[in-house]
Amino acid sequence: MIYIQKSREPESLRKHRATPGADFDSLDKAELREFLLKEQGYLCAYCMRKIRLQKDVKIEHYEARNDDNQLIYSNLLAVCDGNQRLYEENGKVNKNRFTCDSMKGNTKLHINPQSKADMETIYYDNQGKLYSRDKTFQDDIDNVLNLNDPFGYLVGNRRSAVQAIINKLGQLKQTQDALPLLQKWSKKYADTDSNGEYEEYVGILRWYIDKQIRKHRM
Repeated sequence: MIYIQKSREPESLRKHRATPGADFDSLDKAELREFLLKEQGYLCAYCMRKIRLQKDVKIEHYEARNDDNQLIYSNLLAVCDGNQRLYEENGKVNKNRFTCDSMKGNTKLHINPQSKADMETIYYDNQGKLYSRDKTFQDDIDNVLNLNDPFGYLVGNRRSAVQAIINKLGQLKQTQDALPLLQKWSKKYADTDSNGEYEEYVGILRWYIDKQIRKHRM
């Protein structure tokens, strides 16, 4: 996960909310999806998988949906499909392999990607596992969102993403200073690209690069 800074809400949501009897189901969600994806750099709010406007995009209520919060923009996030289609076996869904909102359902989360303080507790290892220094947050990561599913693809994909960085550093000559390259990467992955997209699984890339920068400055 990475910190998500909410932008202004879409006008269509504001107008719909002001309509008597309005609810989430009756909302035209096209503009809302676009706003959410842009502010998240086209990544799932939880697993950092790349998501697109017309593919694998769900709108998640961070706090379980009710009459009071269903149209509140700060309660809405764009998320992936959480493996609902990928792990359908012989017509029967294997819910143990779900991730993100599909796994979470209406369970209360304590960790919030819209909180800088919460996101500062996050760290990884070189094998792609995701951790938090807060035990309650770790339970959310492992059991509510299933982001470290040992049989799924997330850990392996995060490991592959960071391994690409490790391999590039390994190609440097012993006389070469890695710090300029690390600083270049740090700047690159701190923001979105020209298409407004973050690198997939950018959280683990930032973590590893920052760790290496600190090491080379010692």
